Amino acid sequence: MTARGPLICTAEGCERRSRARRLCPAHYQKAWKAGEIGQHAKLPPRVYDPKVCPPEHKHGASGTCYVHHQCRCAACSAAQGARETARRKAKAYGRYDTGLVDADPVREHILALAEFGIGYKRVAEISGIGVTAVRNLVWGRQDPGPRKGELPKRVKRETAEAILAVELDVANLADGGKLSARGTRRRLQALVARGWSMSKLAERLGVEVGNLSSMMQREQVFARTHRQVAALFDELWDQLPPRDSWHDKAAYTRAIGHAKAHRWLPPLAWDDIDIDEEPPVVEDGGQAVDPVAVDLACAGESVRLSVAERRAAVAQMSAAGFADGVIAERLRLIIRTVVRIRKELDIPAAVDAGKNRVLRASGAA
Repeated sequence: MTARGPLICTAEGCERRSRARRLCPAHYQKAWKAGEIGQHAKLPPRVYDPKVCPPEHKHGASGTCYVHHQCRCAACSAAQGARETARRKAKAYGRYDTGLVDADPVREHILALAEFGIGYKRVAEISGIGVTAVRNLVWGRQDPGPRKGELPKRVKRETAEAILAVELDVANLADGGKLSARGTRRRLQALVARGWSMSKLAERLGVEVGNLSSMMQREQVFARTHRQVAALFDELWDQLPPRDSWHDKAAYTRAIGHAKAHRWLPPLAWDDIDIDEEPPVVEDGGQAVDPVAVDLACAGESVRLSVAERRAAVAQMSAAGFADGVIAERLRLIIRTVVRIRKELDIPAAVDAGKNRVLRASGAA
């Protein structure tokens, strides 16, 4: 058996593997900048690495041994000849498949995953593809030389299928990835509406009660936290908390009262708890306004308001000099809704200085 390893750089004293023109990337770039690489430049003689095929390598099973190890044994030569014959025959009959597909849809999918919060390293981890292959699809080639930054036009079919199989799902987010806290907050509120106290929920989640309360006020949470709360919600949404002792009964009663005071919805009130729009409170014929609910909402508490109470809250905060963006943040509305209500009530817009004012007043509120 004749076994020869990969080509090595022909530069004097260099033992790195060659990439182009029988030079390693560093010496190739140096020669290219010096203008020594031309269209008709004579190539230096081949220099082979003295490495041989691994002892456990199966000769003839694939083209790796023949192409990369430069092995010319009978098994590798026969297998390479058979592959070349099949390739020419397929080309002659118009059935030749290179195994490559368009890279643009794959690149667009990776960018969509990145916007969702799934980075290219996470995509590589889930799909089982190398990080370099996924990165090159987005950022182009990273090897030094004239092709650096060039985006690949085609990609292996297996690579494309593996990357496209990665879905825009919360389950694919890394533990440290962030997403909207809407679903997490609603799940905790729904469990409290079922009678589960904050202390019991915090104990099951392994966090402090104060941290759980602050978590319900955040706009974003870690994916790890979201999955923990979702798993707890799936476990407890159809169960009532224990009420054997007087302490458990008191905690159950306080949780129900707290949820009613903040008008939190139970689990079955949502079709999709993550994306459904929160409905306003059903109003009676008199369009009653609960001043306590309005004050809680203006203070930043998560309280469901009726249409009339939303208007009262916007009017109250506008009169206090808060800007539209601050009002929307406090009442958990979109700015467009705040502007519409303010115009219906004929209230002039406040200056942006209200943003600083709300930060100073948040402690007192």
